[in-house]
Amino acid sequence: MKVSLISDLHANIFALRTVLNDLNKEGVERILVAGDIVGYYYWPREVVDILMSDGRFQCVRGNHENILQQVLSDEDVALHYRRKYGSGYEACRSQLTDAQIDWLISLPEEIRVDIGGMQFHVGHGALGSSDEYIYPDAPLDKLLSNYSDAEYTAFGHTHYPFLHTHKGRYLLNPGSVGQPRDVGGLASYIVISSENRVVRFKRKLFDTELVIRAARQNDPELGYLAAIMSR
Repeated sequence: MKVSLISDLHANIFALRTVLNDLNKEGVERILVAGDIVGYYYWPREVVDILMSDGRFQCVRGNHENILQQVLSDEDVALHYRRKYGSGYEACRSQLTDAQIDWLISLPEEIRVDIGGMQFHVGHGALGSSDEYIYPDAPLDKLLSNYSDAEYTAFGHTHYPFLHTHKGRYLLNPGSVGQPRDVGGLASYIVISSENRVVRFKRKLFDTELVIRAARQNDPELGYLAAIMSR
């Protein structure tokens, strides 16, 4: 059985479709999503449609789902995050159905699942936090303190992929599908086979042109939303 770990989709339908096409070719049977399904970009409805309609997906809530919940209930908060992150939350408010919003904000912050004899603990940030970063150059004591008791502890949030191993267990960040921050336009994700326990990091080039064009049109004052696609 093949399992994929993905994270930080950020409402980028073009990147998600590219990755999903590859996972279909791979014959991946389960897809674990480490949060930040929405935020930044402009196609939340299409992204959520895919995740809700495909039974292979199992998702946790990221900090951007938490922000969406705040934005929906407080206009001052909405304005703050509009200035900080752009109009992605406005896209959520205008596009998502009530059922889709309820699904997003009701996602658990962490899950523990057993797939093909492999145990996964999936969150978004550090253990017990959806908003604490663990970067690849984190001190060793911080890495070791963020191992769960599962074979694979997976998280996202930083948009930088990495792997650390300790005493037969793995700490994994698949990087970002929708807004990779190491190499722009190269969606990053992981595929693991239960047969041999091989962890493969994969990268797929997605079409950034429409993302860049939309970012420049919708959020011209936040140039990084476009620029990061060419980093």
